Amino acid sequence: MTSFPSTSSSPIPCPALFLEPKPRDFGQRFFGQRGFGGLLEDFHRPKSDGTTRWIPQYNLQNFWRRRIPPLPSGLIEPLIPPRMKNADDFHRLPGHFPYQTNEFELYNRNLLATRYFAYDNSNDEAGILKVWTVNERSKRRLLETFSVEISSDGIPIHDSLQSVSELKLKMLPPVKNEQRPPKTKELLLELRTSIWSPRSFTRLFLRSPTLLQMIQLAEEDDSEEEESSTEILGKHIPIFHSAVKSFSESHLLEGTLAVVDYGGRVWIHDYTSESQPVKLAANDQEIYQFATFCDHPQMIAVAGSYHFETVDMRVSNTSRACKELWRSTLFETRRRDEALYVQSVPPVSSAIRHVARVSETANNYLVMTDRALHLIDDRFPGRTLLSVEHPFSTGAHKMIVSEKMKDSIDGGNVYSIFCLDQLQVLNSSISMTKLYSHPSGVWSSVDAFHSVGEPENFNQVVRRGKYAGPEVLSEPTRAMALVEHRNWKSSLLLRQTDDGAIWWQKFSNEVSSEQQIVEEERKSLGRIIEKRNADPDSWKREEFRPVYSDGMGETAKETPADLRHVIHVGSPSIDRRVISKFYHRAANLQRQAARFNITQHSNHIGNVCGFRGSHSCEGSEYDEANLAQTYSALLSLAILGDDLKRVDRKAILKTVKESQRDNGCFWSQGVGSESDMRFVFCAVAICKILDGEKEDIIDWERLSLFLKKSLNIDGGIGQAPGDESHGGSTFCAVASLALANRLWTEEVLSRRDIDRLIRWAIQKQNVGFHGRAHKPDDSCYAFWIGATLKILNAYHLISKPHLREFLMISQHMHIGGFCKYPEPGGYSDILHTYFSIAALSLLGEPALNPVHPSLNVSMRAADHIARIRFK
Repeated sequence: MTSFPSTSSSPIPCPALFLEPKPRDFGQRFFGQRGFGGLLEDFHRPKSDGTTRWIPQYNLQNFWRRRIPPLPSGLIEPLIPPRMKNADDFHRLPGHFPYQTNEFELYNRNLLATRYFAYDNSNDEAGILKVWTVNERSKRRLLETFSVEISSDGIPIHDSLQSVSELKLKMLPPVKNEQRPPKTKELLLELRTSIWSPRSFTRLFLRSPTLLQMIQLAEEDDSEEEESSTEILGKHIPIFHSAVKSFSESHLLEGTLAVVDYGGRVWIHDYTSESQPVKLAANDQEIYQFATFCDHPQMIAVAGSYHFETVDMRVSNTSRACKELWRSTLFETRRRDEALYVQSVPPVSSAIRHVARVSETANNYLVMTDRALHLIDDRFPGRTLLSVEHPFSTGAHKMIVSEKMKDSIDGGNVYSIFCLDQLQVLNSSISMTKLYSHPSGVWSSVDAFHSVGEPENFNQVVRRGKYAGPEVLSEPTRAMALVEHRNWKSSLLLRQTDDGAIWWQKFSNEVSSEQQIVEEERKSLGRIIEKRNADPDSWKREEFRPVYSDGMGETAKETPADLRHVIHVGSPSIDRRVISKFYHRAANLQRQAARFNITQHSNHIGNVCGFRGSHSCEGSEYDEANLAQTYSALLSLAILGDDLKRVDRKAILKTVKESQRDNGCFWSQGVGSESDMRFVFCAVAICKILDGEKEDIIDWERLSLFLKKSLNIDGGIGQAPGDESHGGSTFCAVASLALANRLWTEEVLSRRDIDRLIRWAIQKQNVGFHGRAHKPDDSCYAFWIGATLKILNAYHLISKPHLREFLMISQHMHIGGFCKYPEPGGYSDILHTYFSIAALSLLGEPALNPVHPSLNVSMRAADHIARIRFK
């Protein structure tokens, strides 16, 4: 559809809607938009040859076939090293939130604030950047101040970095009852600088679960050359003594705040005066979540969980003051002729997570929901200008909208939107997208949401030895801040990781050539190496000591005799409750000891060391360590954060070595026990976990021959030579080769063998996956075969919507969990529930931790295993 040209000789830019027919919405999540969406004819800027100039709805960057700035320039570089590296400072496991953390505390949680001071002269240094941060390791109670000089090209000068001050925060709730004063200090949730801070001092807003306070910090003169220090003009100035959910500062009236409390009420407060907050005269029946100021000083935009509206504070009648602009979509159910599996109940509507005003525009707002980012214009109530879908299940936890950036080629304005995900669902903490405002007033989406990278990407640039640990370890991002200035040709994105380190990334407002991009990355790499070599001790990670597991080994040192209580029940007068009490106590002690107990018994291959499944066969000839149980126990300890220092590493590796058969396979529990491809994978994984790859544990010459003989003519791999191709055994073989770095060397599988294996694996998908030919789909094979294709870089060839649909309808509607396959009378079990969740993680299902496909464990646990160093 096209819009009609203006009848005037000089057309005036005006907004327009893409009149694209909207399909039915069933609640299915798809990332990105198809093609270019709708097209509008640009009558305001006709081409010189007289042809029509079109404006696409989506993917403007691909439509114009050019990169649209701002664009990342160089690598993510370190600025401030980690602090407080003593493990005793932790009140949580590294990389995790405390277990008491509520979900609502993650939204707008951002403990990083910045302010830029430009120099008045024209020296090479453009100015000074002040950074205020609250480290997660300080239990969010220590405010640190840093300063660094910024060069004229927008790059921090590392030699000028200095720590200015430290301030202990005391967020004490107000005393409502003198007889019961508050006992504990609250932890900080948000740190923000005021946009109305004068040059002489800086206002910092501090938000905790029930408080909103302000600190005023004096700023020194540029001419002073003495060591910098900070004078506190006002400390813990109360702003709002109630549970604050969110707040927004007016860009038109100095000192005016819109505060939303947890009761869903909106308050207007002027913190520069002594007046009391005034409740906004809005709809009393609505529970509001967010507020932002409009372009008029007496207009404010507020949002509930599912709707967005403006309120005119000049009108006393609440029914006339509120004007609804947008409401979340109501999903539909499917008809029986539209899907194989019927969805009887529609999904809930997407909740609003963030709202923001688009700067330097009079009518545009951004609304972030659980499904998409919506661009709203108050001149088109009930409609959206654009909707850009995102991969975050519960919306981004923090959203930053940049100032407009002028496009020098086509004359439009570009707005960047940065989103922070605290749970790091898709292996990336920060993602961004861009919106383009054309001179004609039409809006387009530049590209879909995409990752801006992680500090650990440095490991992909620097090629190190095969057995060397990563140079930059994976740490989730906890806060971000965007630094912009009108005189810069770039912007800076600062991020704070979980260990307290602060990194910066440059976004250039100019398009660079490929040679310039390579040169920028080379310069960036040199600065990173120089920064880390200047003070290497500051960037070394502390020796990891699991906090929650300390002392657990001491409590589980009971002997097997202590775990059994013989109770004589021959007397009829015995109380059955006593029997039950002793039984449950003994069972609990057994479960505790089974986590850490290591058996050492003799069998046909000598002394065996490893983990057993339970104490049920204790004292019998079947009480032996097992490779599968040892693999499971080691991964369980890694998931719990154990450093594996109490595991008899040498004895376990010796057992693995002696368990290998002459044909290359492995015995599971000594000579004469089970022996197939499952225990090949367990042996290789144990060597990977215990860092036994450098030692001669596995005879790969014999094992390679066993794997080759197990390869069948159809392309799959069986449990042993001559056995039928099976999805589980294929995964075990491929994952073993991947863990040993022998998958792509062609010493076992040639490229032709891998291509045939990929074809065999893809043919196992009907709706879900089945493990063998002519078998029904099974939910556990969604992981076995899905992970195989993931390892082989062929996961994109499957039908993800069909696989997800099969897994979703495999859930048990009454007791929960996942069944083997959807059938009447079927029941869920732990095995199929685990592998179904792991398969959904491979699909990128939001709110699930990413899984390591080869090791069959979360990426967090795999990173923890990579940190462990054995003597």
